[in-house]
Amino acid sequence: MTVVDIPSGARTAETWLGGRFRLDERINLDDQVSVFSGSCGSSWEARGLSLWKATDQLLNRPVTIYLLPRGPVPSTVTNAVRSAARVSDSRLATIYDTDFDEECPYIVAEWTPGTHLEDLVLSGLPHPALAAAMIADAADAIAVAHRAGRPHLRLTPRSLRWDNSSGLKITGLGLDDALCGSTAGNPVATDTAALARMLYALLTGYWPGDEPTALPAAPRHKGNVCTPRQIRAGVPAMLDAIAYRGLQGLAADAPLRPQTPAGMAMALGMLQRPSYQLERLESGPVVRSDGQRARHARARTGSRLRTTLLRPAV
Repeated sequence: MTVVDIPSGARTAETWLGGRFRLDERINLDDQVSVFSGSCGSSWEARGLSLWKATDQLLNRPVTIYLLPRGPVPSTVTNAVRSAARVSDSRLATIYDTDFDEECPYIVAEWTPGTHLEDLVLSGLPHPALAAAMIADAADAIAVAHRAGRPHLRLTPRSLRWDNSSGLKITGLGLDDALCGSTAGNPVATDTAALARMLYALLTGYWPGDEPTALPAAPRHKGNVCTPRQIRAGVPAMLDAIAYRGLQGLAADAPLRPQTPAGMAMALGMLQRPSYQLERLESGPVVRSDGQRARHARARTGSRLRTTLLRPAV
């Protein structure tokens, strides 16, 4: 293996790994996955973790390189990455290769272009039917991972990406969890609640969770998060129930039955699934108070607030 010492914080031209992967551009960790903004990410970054867009010269394709700190790689990381690499689904970013040599350990993953959910929501809310279709696909993909014994555990608004040519992609399976040392008493409930939060964000433009995001916090009434229908006109009752009850870990159609990614995918799949081809429609379906509007405008970097619907083309 070709080992090149990469100065911390510097972009190194024509740096190669294994004689095959050329490091092209260093990526800000927080731009890729929001989990690195916390203490778990800071410790790894301080130790030398870096993320790169690279080129696989053998197959002539872009890839993502996680360049790990020099030294032994913890078994929690190696085990999680290897188990994630065995999960096969086109909607999950694939782990292509690993090299855990102590001199220069790295992980090669699929390059995922497109817009993550956080920016997608800030640029304009999708039509409710499109939001349902997107999260149905995401839930179905996570269900595949669960059946293979590999939960995600770190689903955030930056984990789900959309590209007009390649469609939906979920990043970080096995990686984000391992690098942050996540633990969950109930992995099914953890991932299901995260999917419900993303559905809520696509329907309302607000984030109902405690994780730090660029999205404004969901409004509350008497201490409880408002339902999507209380925030946005036109959200179907069934979709409102799936999103809101999913936040509480309950299936929409059975008060005592817990929700799962597979159950959420099935419930959302009952709604009519539109084409993923998008067209823009200027509209303003989200009603906010003046104070909420000002806060949301600030979250959008001071630009003039404009709600843009993304609806399926007909």
